Amino acid sequence: MKNFKQVFKFLFLVAFTLSIVTSCSDDEVIIPADTVLPDTTNPTGDGNQGGTSDQGEITLYKVNGNKINKIQDYKVAGEDLAYQKDIAKHNQIWDLVLKIVPLNQLKKVGEFVIYNGTPTGSAGFVVQIKEDLSSWKMGIAINYAYEGGFNNRGELAYTIIHEFGHVLTLNNTQLDSSQTNCGTYNPGEGCAKSNAYINELYQKYWADIWTAYEKANNEGEEALNNFYQANRDRFVTNYAATNPAEDIAEVFATYVTKRDIAAGNTIAEKKMLLMNNRKEIVDFRNHIRKNLNLRGRGADSFILPEPGKWKEANRIGKSCRRHKH
Repeated sequence: MKNFKQVFKFLFLVAFTLSIVTSCSDDEVIIPADTVLPDTTNPTGDGNQGGTSDQGEITLYKVNGNKINKIQDYKVAGEDLAYQKDIAKHNQIWDLVLKIVPLNQLKKVGEFVIYNGTPTGSAGFVVQIKEDLSSWKMGIAINYAYEGGFNNRGELAYTIIHEFGHVLTLNNTQLDSSQTNCGTYNPGEGCAKSNAYINELYQKYWADIWTAYEKANNEGEEALNNFYQANRDRFVTNYAATNPAEDIAEVFATYVTKRDIAAGNTIAEKKMLLMNNRKEIVDFRNHIRKNLNLRGRGADSFILPEPGKWKEANRIGKSCRRHKH
């Protein structure tokens, strides 16, 4: 069981400076190991009030194909109540998810939650809702989604891509949740299958620095920053140095949003080339770039900022994977 004082401490740590790696590692997990997630498999009906939100939850939806149907509204007040009533914004966010995630991939998402990101400092999250990792919940922070205007500078789109990168690389086709003692990499949800994306990334580009990473992770912020600085050419962004799960999500998001495929001059670029060897991911990239018109053509198009070039304050802590261990 996780130490609640430790969790509380992490939630309110001051963000690192511009060059410091942020961590959503197991020491920063929001949900303790023995917590049982609410059972939302039987919807209570459209518009019914659910429990009081303690992680900023506003409205929970069930995903049916490309549609979302309300499971419950959480008991909220003030700004969150206004967000809850603004269904048009919920739908606008969901429409952007639909532009990004193909239907054959969207079936991995069983629930969708609109929440306020202020309590956790996050702009998005995913968490498994089935123990076998076949179904996931995706959450999007509505306050950050509209900060400076909807999808300002493409940050919401990037958040969705990053978060779905976790679903893509941690679902039941990639990991075996029934196994925890294995010779492959275990991100916490279970043993990676030998041909899993994350296992390939770990074996090729993390195994040789794993001892140094674990030492730095145990020693704290300054040591983690030193670890990142010593290995800058290995990571597409500083956030990617958090752990292999965040690394592969950032590699995926960078691979999708960069116009040109990397040349492989650095380890970070070689990680991106791993994406180019997987047809599923290549197809995903083509789908997203076509639907979002990332070259900036068209009245409604936008150009995503270069990954890692945003003001760090806008990224730190705003895109963390949440899981049950």
